Amino acid sequence: MMETSISDLLVFSFFAGLTLLSSVGVVLVKDVWHSALLLGVALLSIAIHYVLLSAEFIAAMQVLVYVGGVLILISFAIMLIRRKLDPTAMTSPELNLGSHLFRGVGAIIFFILFSTILLGVSFTSPIGFQDGVLITKSIGYAMFDLPGASVPSEGFLAAFEIIDIALVAALVAAIMLARRDTAGEN
Repeated sequence: MMETSISDLLVFSFFAGLTLLSSVGVVLVKDVWHSALLLGVALLSIAIHYVLLSAEFIAAMQVLVYVGGVLILISFAIMLIRRKLDPTAMTSPELNLGSHLFRGVGAIIFFILFSTILLGVSFTSPIGFQDGVLITKSIGYAMFDLPGASVPSEGFLAAFEIIDIALVAALVAAIMLARRDTAGEN
């Protein structure tokens, strides 16, 4: 079992708090630009968690894909659709019990079902890499199913598909934001 030092615990606690506070700020801040900046802070602090777990490659992918991809996409959408808005005219989020109630209840049911399935699955112990192995080279070989990979490639394919879904969702959300704002100006 790996032993954790007090300094590791303090660093983890600091970045866990930073992640939580910036995530709450994303939802509660009224200005869209500040919300996007807080999202960047949350995504970067998650990358720090990966570094603390000695998963440097995943941390680099976190920064490249999420901070470099999703956040830049959101920033471009904000810059393209941004017009002079009065921050005092914006409203805080409110619970809408109208037509959105069915979708919200469906999302909660999906979350409970997904959580139940995830908690019921038994995962195998992670294999990891042996000492002296070039991790990035091995991951590259595994992604393209070339000889020389010390890990199976299926896990990486699933990870890149999930990243693809996140990028497409961010693009669709940016387009929906742009369409909603231009429709409101007419």
